[in-house]
Amino acid sequence: MAQPEIESSGQDETGLLENKIPNFESKLSPSASAILKIVKTFEEGGQLEVFQADAEFENLRKMVISYRGSLHSILSRRLEEVVNLGGVKIITQRDVTSLIVNLWEKNISNLTRSELPFLECVLMNPGHSLKDLSKKAGLSYAQSRRAQKRLSDSGVLRIGGMLNSNRLSLDRVLIILENPSLVLSGPYCQKMLFIDGSPSIVYIIANVPHTKTSEMIEVVRSLRDAITNASVWRLSTGIPRFDGTYFEHKKGWELDLLHFRLMLRKGGDTLTLSEIPAPTISEPTKFTGAEILVMDALIKNLDGTAGDIVKTTNLSESSAFRKRLQLLKSKIILPRAHVSIPQLGDRVISLLSPEIAGDIAPAWAKLPLTYQSQIQNLENNEKRVLLSTALPTGSGRDMINVMKDEISKVHRYSVHSVAAGIGAATKVSSMWDRRKKSWKWDLSRYFDAVSYGVMRKEASISQIPLDLA
Repeated sequence: MAQPEIESSGQDETGLLENKIPNFESKLSPSASAILKIVKTFEEGGQLEVFQADAEFENLRKMVISYRGSLHSILSRRLEEVVNLGGVKIITQRDVTSLIVNLWEKNISNLTRSELPFLECVLMNPGHSLKDLSKKAGLSYAQSRRAQKRLSDSGVLRIGGMLNSNRLSLDRVLIILENPSLVLSGPYCQKMLFIDGSPSIVYIIANVPHTKTSEMIEVVRSLRDAITNASVWRLSTGIPRFDGTYFEHKKGWELDLLHFRLMLRKGGDTLTLSEIPAPTISEPTKFTGAEILVMDALIKNLDGTAGDIVKTTNLSESSAFRKRLQLLKSKIILPRAHVSIPQLGDRVISLLSPEIAGDIAPAWAKLPLTYQSQIQNLENNEKRVLLSTALPTGSGRDMINVMKDEISKVHRYSVHSVAAGIGAATKVSSMWDRRKKSWKWDLSRYFDAVSYGVMRKEASISQIPLDLA
């Protein structure tokens, strides 16, 4: 009969107990041990026979394949270190899975010297060919191809589609609610950001048929009895940017607050804000049901093949290819690059007057992931600049404190840490009436005033949108 493992084996010269180094594998639960074997199999290029691969299984495969180096070796070493500290009785599947996610997120956030300029270039030039991107980024074609593959495989980079509001006769609006007890919800409400504190604030990004914008304003006005303040703004498309100034290959992402402070003092020229144009097309192009389905597929993944579109639309491959080409050629769908770096977990948003925005913009441009847009109040025509950013986790509050130190209180601006968000865009197919060939619009059916508490619970810290277009 096997003898039980004894973790203590007497005393050393100092009189302290000597601990025998345990084998971490003996601490693994059966399911945790199975996860480790799966990781090793994927890493070695093997295949697993499963009856039905669920989302968790596919996500594990993605993490192993996109990991730079040996995930199994790092995982084993880390588990051995933890067990050697003593006192560990069992390691469960959840423990191992959580560790895998942490190791993977740190690994894919550690970008190479070729991935940094490639990301900066692709955000500014989405939809361009790899050959063109390599030239603009100053990389060889092979370097760009490797960077694109790893960034795409890991989910750091995604090329999606964006609705061309002008061609679709849609107004992109930003609804700002302060201290709301009710929050507007419905198919046209695409994204939400929640600011906790006093006051609590909700930002709602909606696409509204241009001919119905005045009705949307009336809807928001009707909520003012339940809200301290509510306003509706037209939101420009905006520009997302990436910058590697605060990344070091050995340290990873770390915000240099002194540099940011000094950049704020440098200042800049006052921004000149023009009118945000309303859609010039009074009626949207008429679409078939099949075209709407293809639009939804392209918004999710612009780089998808005709075969990928077939899987989600059940169209023939030739029809899917033709409609995809038509929508892109007519610029109904525009390319948009999205970057998601796990270590950049904090979100900060700021609304500024044109005068102070000119001082802030140069410093803001050095932050890792940023979005800059313009908003215009639809009731009094006031114009402001909207800035948002993704920062290294834990640095958002410090960055806000620096801004408050450096910006005079006489300037009109606000800056907040975003606590949670809802970022899944509503499908075009849920807004388009295929029979009438027009946008659905029924205030009683398509808009709800939902309790703030309910909506806040639905929001997630991992779903905070950065790009508000």
